[in-house]
Parts: sequence; C-alpha cells; structure tokens
Amino acid sequence: MSGLVWLAVVAVLTSLVGAFYYLRVVKLMYFDDADGPGADRRRASTAEWFLSANGLRCCSLGIFPQQLLGLCVIARSAILAVAG
Repeated sequence: MSGLVWLAVVAVLTSLVGAFYYLRVVKLMYFDDADGPGADRRRASTAEWFLSANGLRCCSLGIFPQQLLGLCVIARSAILAVAG
C-alpha cells in the first residue's frame, strides 16, 4: 500500500455525490410526469425530430466511421490535386 487509501475514499465519495445528481436528472427526464404548458402534447416538434436524427447520425458515425473517413480521403485527394 502506498498510503493513498484516503484518496481512493475521497474519489468514491465524490463519485457517489455526482451520480446522485446525474441520476436525479435522468429520473426527472424519463420517469416523472411532465408539468407545465405543453405537457399533454402527443406529437414531437420539428426540432425534436431533427435533434433525434442528428443524435442517431452521430452515434452511427461513431460506430461505423468508414463513410466519413471515405469522404475525408476523397476531399484530401481533391485538395492535393488542386494544390499540387
């Protein structure tokens, strides 16, 4: 032991405090009933559709980056052809 047990204990305690706040937000977002104006709305707005599509595209590019990398290679070769 290198005498840093206290540091590990502090790290675990601060992680628990952070998890409490983050999980509270997740609970409010997904499990509590909505209050206020527009709470009974059943259709998603255009912005929500675009944000969902953007999130799915970001996830898909993270999982399958070949499409984006292929476009980058094409753009790089075009730039080098013009510059060179």
